[in-house]
Amino acid sequence: MKPENLLRHLNGTHPRHPDTPKLREQLKQEAGRGASRNAGRPIHIPKWVVLIVVLITAGVVGGYYLVNQQTSYNVVTWCGVEGTAIHYHPLLVINYNGVQQHLPWDPAQSADIGYLNQAGFTNPKYYCPAGELHLLHTHDGSGIIHVELPQAVSSTPTLGDFFTIWGEPLSAGQVWMFSGQLQATMYNSDSRSSADYSSGPAGLPLYESAAGPQGNAYPIPLAYIFNGAYGTGASSGFYSGEIIWLNVTA
Repeated sequence: MKPENLLRHLNGTHPRHPDTPKLREQLKQEAGRGASRNAGRPIHIPKWVVLIVVLITAGVVGGYYLVNQQTSYNVVTWCGVEGTAIHYHPLLVINYNGVQQHLPWDPAQSADIGYLNQAGFTNPKYYCPAGELHLLHTHDGSGIIHVELPQAVSSTPTLGDFFTIWGEPLSAGQVWMFSGQLQATMYNSDSRSSADYSSGPAGLPLYESAAGPQGNAYPIPLAYIFNGAYGTGASSGFYSGEIIWLNVTA
């Protein structure tokens, strides 16, 4: 194999691989020496150079295949960029003794729960690397939850997954910092029906709407997001149609 061909492959396919600069210099030296030799004389490339290029290629192709074929994710521990294959927004409304509570937010940040590596925003057990966020996260204090997955998954994320990422308790007797009797209701705008999850709020599904994996077909009811006082959900004014009421009475 000619060194210039290997060099062209590295530059075009693996320009950012950590071993590429070293290999690039080795191959340039080989190509330079080859140019001064007799044109009919075979050029010898060390086997270790060819082997490393093959391993780099196999690793990149294999990694791409795994990421793009994966259909099972640990929704709680996964970190990465915002997903696009599935992207919808349910609305969470928490009331304590009849008073709605906004979710924690920092207006100076681009995202909050599931992004900021601070207690009260993200479970310290599941902090993400800098610049990455969880599949379930928020962008303000409105109550809009972003469900953003890189690929279709086999199981529906739950409200319990979101609270685990958040690092706050969720049970029949406590929601976040509020203790008391819980009335948990999930409203489905597609079917115009409600379901009670008071005895097991953690199992409440954050379902994909009838509009599809990126379906946010319903205008957000402003009265349920404090008329925008704590943000409007970073959702272009629309949500998936799922409303989750967690009403706690002391």
